[in-house]
Amino acid sequence: MDTLERIFELADKKFPEQQAFASALGVKPSIVSQWKNKITKSYERRLPKIAEVLGTSVEYLTTGDEKSPTDPEAGEREREFVRLFEKLTAEQQDLVLAQLQGIVASQDK
Repeated sequence: MDTLERIFELADKKFPEQQAFASALGVKPSIVSQWKNKITKSYERRLPKIAEVLGTSVEYLTTGDEKSPTDPEAGEREREFVRLFEKLTAEQQDLVLAQLQGIVASQDK
């Protein structure tokens, strides 16, 4: 299962209507439709907000792994990451995501 599949698996459970999911994210429903139909990957730069709206972590959306709930610092690290990530331009966010995906892929080998 890839990131997009995990997003819509959770979104479909939490939001019966795609329009409600789009509204919660602050985007047009047509954008969410484009993501679902794999027309655009603009969802990648919105992963922190998507994770927040879906009640999960960016880590779960991108890797399928959950962080250990017994690690109290994990939540603080994620909040700091999100805070810094949101300050980046869309292009910088894309670069960060590409690097993270490369790191995760190399760990899976």
